[in-house]
Amino acid sequence: MQFTLTDPVLTRQHARGLVELARKADDYGLHSIGVGDTGFRLNEAASRVTLLALGTTRTYVGMRPTNPWTRDPQITAAFLATIDAMTEGRAFMEIATGDSAVRSVGRRPSTRARLEEYVTCVRGLLATGHGHFEGREIQVFGDQRPPVRISVGAEGPRMLELAGGIADAVSIGTGLMADVVAWSLEHVRRGAQLRGREPADVEPWFTVRSVLDADRDTAHNRVRPSLASILHHSMRGGADGRLVPERHQEAVREYVRHYTLADHQRPDGANEGLMERLGLTGFALDRWGLAGNAGDWIERIEALQNAGVRRMWLANRGSLTQLEEALRIFGEQVLPRVR
Repeated sequence: MQFTLTDPVLTRQHARGLVELARKADDYGLHSIGVGDTGFRLNEAASRVTLLALGTTRTYVGMRPTNPWTRDPQITAAFLATIDAMTEGRAFMEIATGDSAVRSVGRRPSTRARLEEYVTCVRGLLATGHGHFEGREIQVFGDQRPPVRISVGAEGPRMLELAGGIADAVSIGTGLMADVVAWSLEHVRRGAQLRGREPADVEPWFTVRSVLDADRDTAHNRVRPSLASILHHSMRGGADGRLVPERHQEAVREYVRHYTLADHQRPDGANEGLMERLGLTGFALDRWGLAGNAGDWIERIEALQNAGVRRMWLANRGSLTQLEEALRIFGEQVLPRVR
């Protein structure tokens, strides 16, 4: 299991709490814990990852995800080298084409070619001190570093294939339904084979928009802004060929056309309301969601395991207090049943 924090507040008290939260994740045996790299909306990710590193002894820590626009490759490489040294080899980087982070600085999501060039450059800088990006040569000085685990976030067939071709792991955001899971894994396998790689060398992790709460209705209400987000950026390239049921296809297209970036993941915002009006809330919850109490989680995770999901990124929103309680319930009541 991997755990993503999306609580944007960072005060001195919050910083101490973040270190403690990382300690608890470490104690429960989570594979990874990360924070999103979305500038001012989630505060500076490098600072937050450093706090996570201070609280862990076994768990991987990193950004989830960053993008190929807002950080120069040498800055990313230096950050990864620092965190990897602090954690004795437990740094990771997840990278995707970018959504709110890049749109907020006036950019469009990255092309696949740019993302691959960025990953190649970061790896080269860590391994040899040399890399190329945007037609320029980059050289850094200092000791060579061991490889850092790099994951690619993918929500469409061509990104899934690229991830299979270049990444150590892939975070699959296409959905959790059995047919979508099989379709996604096949594209990852195909991408690996096209690059002459063994498909088994690429770990597939499925992104799950999740809220765990003792009260089921509270969990369902809290997960909706996150579902509204992934419904948009998973479908912004079009609903065709994405295994969207025909009855939802036109509503999905309308949703993407009218999505409000300013309300990205905002509770009770325009996007959550639009998703509800178009009758897409249930579809989004079934496809990407995991929300409810401990019993609901156990039942849903067991069903996902039967559908072929073996590794999950749990993307959780809420205050630090809510995240602490969710992690406690997860670690004590859910994880022992589904590990």
